[in-house]
Amino acid sequence: MNTRRLIPLLAAGALALSAAPASAATTLDGTVGPGFTITLAQGGKKVTSLKAGTYTIKVVDKTNAHDFVLTGPGISNKTITGLKEVATKSMKVTLKKGTYVFFCTPHKSMMQGSFKVT
Repeated sequence: MNTRRLIPLLAAGALALSAAPASAATTLDGTVGPGFTITLAQGGKKVTSLKAGTYTIKVVDKTNAHDFVLTGPGISNKTITGLKEVATKSMKVTLKKGTYVFFCTPHKSMMQGSFKVT
């Protein structure tokens, strides 16, 4: 093939690939316990703000005395890990613009965090 024809084809292919939406959801890492701690991080950094979109929240629940619940626009008290279970669970969520809160139900006054979605 003529190199003059190949370069525009390669450029068009690269442009098409860059415009394609990502197929995999971004993962957020949550932890509960072992003490009275609850966290949500992305790439090892505390989540304070995110872009609207689809995410997978993976929660490592280290004690059966806590749960991990998420609430915010379009998500009403979604339990990712429940009380009386020590488990690692993942859940896919679609986050819309607004403020979200994650918490442990029986210890909400001391075990909660929040983040904004723009």
